[in-house]
Amino acid sequence: MDDKADVIIIGGGIVGCAAAYYLAKRGVRPVLFEKGRIAGEQSSRNWGFVRQQGRDPAEIPLMMASNRIWQGLEKDIEADLDWTQEGNLVAAETKERLGEFEEWLEIAKLHQLDSRIVTPREIERLIPGIRPNAVGALYTPSDGHAEPEKAAPAIARAAERLGAVVHANCAVLGIERSGGAVSGVVTERGAVRAGAVVCASGAWASRLLRTIGVNLPQLWMRGTVARTAPVPRTVSKMGVWSGVAFRQRRDGSLNIAAGTTADHDVMLDSLLQAPAFLSAFRKHSSYLKLHFNKALTQHFAGRFSQAAFERELLRFRTLDPPANPRLVAEATAKLRYAFPDLASVPIAKTWAGYIDFTPDLIPVIDRLDDPRGLVIATGLSGHGFGMGPIMGKLVSELVIDGKPSLDLHALRLARFSDGTKIESRNVI
Repeated sequence: MDDKADVIIIGGGIVGCAAAYYLAKRGVRPVLFEKGRIAGEQSSRNWGFVRQQGRDPAEIPLMMASNRIWQGLEKDIEADLDWTQEGNLVAAETKERLGEFEEWLEIAKLHQLDSRIVTPREIERLIPGIRPNAVGALYTPSDGHAEPEKAAPAIARAAERLGAVVHANCAVLGIERSGGAVSGVVTERGAVRAGAVVCASGAWASRLLRTIGVNLPQLWMRGTVARTAPVPRTVSKMGVWSGVAFRQRRDGSLNIAAGTTADHDVMLDSLLQAPAFLSAFRKHSSYLKLHFNKALTQHFAGRFSQAAFERELLRFRTLDPPANPRLVAEATAKLRYAFPDLASVPIAKTWAGYIDFTPDLIPVIDRLDDPRGLVIATGLSGHGFGMGPIMGKLVSELVIDGKPSLDLHALRLARFSDGTKIESRNVI
């Protein structure tokens, strides 16, 4: 392993892989480190949505730009990603919910996004056979989806063809700094020097940044997903209906999840960072269920000791939490309710993954002055798969040009400490 790099990227999820690709595309030699396998955590375990609709206003321009990248990404990286662009439909089962969508549409119109409200009759035309139990829905024809298990690894391979170096199963144990700037990292195989370091380590970002005195408020949420056997019908749209999120894959199977519930395994950070997350917990208290389990002790010692943190990184090469069987049963029941003709569809596979989230449920993407040379791209709060390509491109701009092509002011790290009002403004 070389002991020098132009840029070091920590994290082999879709953001880190996209950053490596766009840096290499501009002639920079990035070296990416992933403690486990590429896309082993959030980037391969998500629903696969590439969704513009319902997002926080600060995310809309980024997501629209990312959507445009997705449309040509398979050709750019010479890989099949199962990209499909047939729209996203989210039900409004009450007039109050429909009113939230209508308010959000006023923001979407400012960006010329093609989202619109559709009637129950239109819904039946868009997805034949769905149970018509909504007063309307939010529909975005230009939204799409892709296969998470394919995307980040394919982007990483494309980056390697352009000269990037990818080290899987090699954990970064710490970031080194000298004279107010980053100077490299220490990995389990030795130190590597670089004048720029990108922290794209997802759920591990706040723990790693804390070791160099950078405070990032960040917690974990556990999402459960199930996959059906191939079904004898085509569900062209992805969406959330009757409380179940669904996306059909190329083989006819459906990825499904209980779209109104997620789990939070309480850890020490849950308590220590509670003040920063209080507003978010209040707003989403009906959505997030708290659990006290072994996760509390598994990730306890690393909060206080560098040696314990290093052991934790090496022990949990890939975070693989258990699926919640209650949520699987809930999603299955709601799918069968939404699509009566799928009443006997069996579940073929279940899994879960930890999602990192911030107090306002939007990412941090920033180039810091202290330490200089450090770029942070994390905290995507369950929205990272679709936004991954544009995040990687913006990282490359922050590293090479010192400024991004899109306005990132609302996504700066300092918003958590400079008196900015922190609140989530997404409606989905």
